[in-house]
This record gives sequence, structure tokens and C-alpha cells, in this order.
Amino acid sequence: MKNGLRWIANGYAECYTFTLCEGITPRELLVRIGAQPHHIHELADDASEALLMRPEDGHLSDLEFLDWEDEDLVAQLTEAGFLSHPEAIVRAGAVPGWAYAIENCSSRTRCHLDQLSRGTRVYTVFRSGAGGQWVGYARDGQVVADYEPREACAGRLATDEQVPGFFYNGEELSDVAFLGFLEQEFGISIAWQDMCAPLPSAAFALAFPS
Repeated sequence: MKNGLRWIANGYAECYTFTLCEGITPRELLVRIGAQPHHIHELADDASEALLMRPEDGHLSDLEFLDWEDEDLVAQLTEAGFLSHPEAIVRAGAVPGWAYAIENCSSRTRCHLDQLSRGTRVYTVFRSGAGGQWVGYARDGQVVADYEPREACAGRLATDEQVPGFFYNGEELSDVAFLGFLEQEFGISIAWQDMCAPLPSAAFALAFPS
């Protein structure tokens, strides 16, 4: 894997949401989408995936990252919803000037763009399990754009709403193009190892619909 942002589209190829919010901390990002501060725990990417994929009849001992004999930790994770078969786990990290969130197979952040953008601005990109791609932008508590990009036609987009500065020419998948736009526009790079490492995380019982 390389640095930058484009790799995310391959790293989470089936369904993912990536969100950037300017000038806030990762924990504040999670709180803005509904997390309780005392329910935020650090999780690595593989631990998050194991929790999301855990079968209904699975035992805690099946979770390789968890010492299920650590009763205090098990109680904390249970109270926070991580061990109750959550439908969404949002992990949040930081790069200079920005907080970011990554979701595997959910789009909670995309449904909270207004709250995330209070006093700032936020960008998001979502690929659905069916292969659709959406991009979004909000500023100062208002959603400016949330749409599926279409190819430019005669110099104009097929939709009136658009993310400022982002023009889709159809030469690659729109989510890949949008990640490239964020990477180049703001000089943002996240190493694969950093995103896979333990990050502040929150579990949610319901993943908001796309």
C-alpha cells in the first residue's frame, strides 16, 4: 500500500465511507455523530472488522484481539456497544489540520454532515455494497452537496449540486477521483499502517441508510 488517499478505495473495496472534517479532533468527530465520550475506545482495523463480522452465536473467545477473561474490559466494550453486534463502527484519526473517519460497510458520517460541519467544513465519500459512489460536502452546519458524480458533458456536470473545486471527468471510478481530489487539494496523506493501527472508535446500533 502507498501513502496518499487513493489506496483507500482498494483497501476497503466492497463498501466504505471516508470523511474529512477540518479543525476538530478525532474524538470530537465521533461525538458529533452521536458517540458518548465515555464509550469511545481505541480499536485497530482488524478488530473492528472482527466485531462487525462476528456471528450472532459467536463466543467472545473467537475474537483474537480480545482477552475475554479481562472482565473489566469486556464490560466496558459491552456497555459501549462493541460486543452487541453493532451495525456500524466508526474509527477516527488525525492529520495536520483535519480529523478523518473511516467506516467499513456503513455510512453513519455521511448522514451527519450538518452536525459535523458546525463552524467548519466536511467532505465525505461513500461506496455502497452495490458499487454506487456518493460524494458530499457541508459547511457551517449546511449540507451543500450529496450526490453521485456523473461525467462532465459539454463542460457541465449532470447535476446542479457539486463539491466546490471537484469536477468528475469519468476517467476513473468517482470515489477514487474524489479521494485524489482531497489528496491533491489539501496535501493530505494517510499511511495504510496508520489507518489500520488502533484509533479512537465508536460503535452504533444502527447504520444509517444510504
